[in-house]
Amino acid sequence: MNNTDISTSSKGKAPVSTNGIKTYIKEQLTIKIQQLTTTNTQLMTDKIKTERTKVNLKTNKTRLLKKKNFLIVKKKELRAEIATINATKSSNILTRSHQDPFVKLTQNKLKVKRSFLFDSLKKNF
Repeated sequence: MNNTDISTSSKGKAPVSTNGIKTYIKEQLTIKIQQLTTTNTQLMTDKIKTERTKVNLKTNKTRLLKKKNFLIVKKKELRAEIATINATKSSNILTRSHQDPFVKLTQNKLKVKRSFLFDSLKKNF
């Protein structure tokens, strides 16, 4: 018997190799097809999950870019407002002394007061 002959008397389940080509029996082919089908199903499931993730990422990116642009516009508006306040503040220095004294009291109430314990903790660190 040479390498090209296949023994038909063997009823074993191992594949027989002839010149690098494997031959299978029907049961082995069925098992191999089931394994490949399972692998293919898993790959398709992974592909679907990947596509879903891509769509979610694009949606999040778009949402974040819109929010970023909104914040940039808001920042510009606030800078313009601060510049206006600073410009009017310098021209109203004389009128500040004539302001209502109650305004000063409410401004002081809005300030956050730190306790002495916080200061000592801060020094310890």
